[in-house]
Amino acid sequence: MQTARSIALEALAFFDSNGYISFKKVEMAISTLSSKDRALCSNLIFETLRKRIRLDYELSKYLKKPSGLPNSVLNALRLGALQLLFMDGIPPYAAIHSTVELVGVNQFKRVANAVLRKVSDNGLSEDVPLNIEFSHPAWLVDYWRGLEYIHDLEGLLDYNQSLPIETFEVSIDERELVESGYLFERSEFSDLYVFFQKGLRLEGIEKRDELEYILKETGLHIIRYGGSSTGRLNERPWLFHTLSIDQISLSGLEAERFLSQRAAEVQAKEFIFYSQALTREENTQPVRTLISSGHYRAVSMDEFLAGHGIKGIFDGFGYWLLPGSSPLPGYVCRLERRA
Repeated sequence: MQTARSIALEALAFFDSNGYISFKKVEMAISTLSSKDRALCSNLIFETLRKRIRLDYELSKYLKKPSGLPNSVLNALRLGALQLLFMDGIPPYAAIHSTVELVGVNQFKRVANAVLRKVSDNGLSEDVPLNIEFSHPAWLVDYWRGLEYIHDLEGLLDYNQSLPIETFEVSIDERELVESGYLFERSEFSDLYVFFQKGLRLEGIEKRDELEYILKETGLHIIRYGGSSTGRLNERPWLFHTLSIDQISLSGLEAERFLSQRAAEVQAKEFIFYSQALTREENTQPVRTLISSGHYRAVSMDEFLAGHGIKGIFDGFGYWLLPGSSPLPGYVCRLERRA
């Protein structure tokens, strides 16, 4: 019989083979678990990916040759270390015992037991580099450190390690939500709802991208670019381990082609470019290239954004939106076709 931890281990093996996590596969695998175990399993999978760089750093102190371990054993150790270092609700003995049980070979069971006991006894290391502290690849931290639009680097890194906040459009009475087991509050940026706990399945609830939802109030066509998803790392934590600077460069070229093509297809005089990336190559550069053609100009969105309590960092064309001052990180630019 599969458990939350064994399913999590299988999901991490899937990532090792495919480079991403299939939400559909996870949902199918955990469907037979209790609601408590479903939550535990999802948390184990996505938190292990979010914090893997830090977990590997801590485990490497007690492993002579981490690269010599089978992936299944290393992933089991990551799951165990995650529970010991970041999940206060799980007793250390339970985290160690359950992890050892995941490891099939006796030789590796002894290794897992010894290593995790040391992790439990010593806890998190102090005075670690910034990228280790926030479990980001060093190259990405260096990249963002060099961007003049990222004013609060630690705030962004911390946001990327947090659980993603989901927002919903609700067309039923709040009393019905309460009676059905939902915990919620209204968003500070719009009339959408933030759910902290979901209850019984109800009609009249639709998940929304809050930033796009707000931008639709302009009545303008929205050209949305997903790109490298550097603004959605907490939703897609496998990108911490698969994204590279070369991919960002290629995505930047794709963003230029994408914006140029879609702008030519849009019949309206004005439209909004909405990027879910946080890179110069996918944000400022495509807009600059489009405007340099002489057919478009950027239009101020100061009043509109301020009306929703959104503060952006203006780059001369559009606005970089960062955690804490925007419902979602990303980039928006309002463009007008010249006569």
